[in-house]
Amino acid sequence: MSEKAPTIDQREIQRLVLEYQYLRQLLDTITQQIRLLNANRAELIKTKETLEAIKSTRKDTEALVPIGTGVHLYVTLHNVESVLVEIGHRYLMECDINKAEEYINKRIQEVDETLKKLQRDGANISKRLSEITPLLQRYLGGQGSQNVQ
Repeated sequence: MSEKAPTIDQREIQRLVLEYQYLRQLLDTITQQIRLLNANRAELIKTKETLEAIKSTRKDTEALVPIGTGVHLYVTLHNVESVLVEIGHRYLMECDINKAEEYINKRIQEVDETLKKLQRDGANISKRLSEITPLLQRYLGGQGSQNVQ
């Protein structure tokens, strides 16, 4: 005896289509946020590495500093004990290198926690999408089911 798939009404199919579209859009947004956070994390790691390098640099050492896309400036480092750290939009705080490293490490940790949460959310959404997709493919048949993947 073969088992028949349960039938669902038109309203339920419409609800599933809307849920699918919403979850698909949400997953795309989460994926974009993860990309941006990974780029931010890479920048923070580079900043941390630069701070570590500055610690072993002597005063009056010449350095090459990026000032924009593909443009660098030769500078002489007169102060290698402290740096300016952005703590808000256009607000800077002067602190020693170790404090700056602590601040950067804290930001890396915050980014990592946010990434983990987004990855969990993305996995849950993907799971739900994988439950909805076969239902829609079954009930929509050839009526635009190519958009359900």
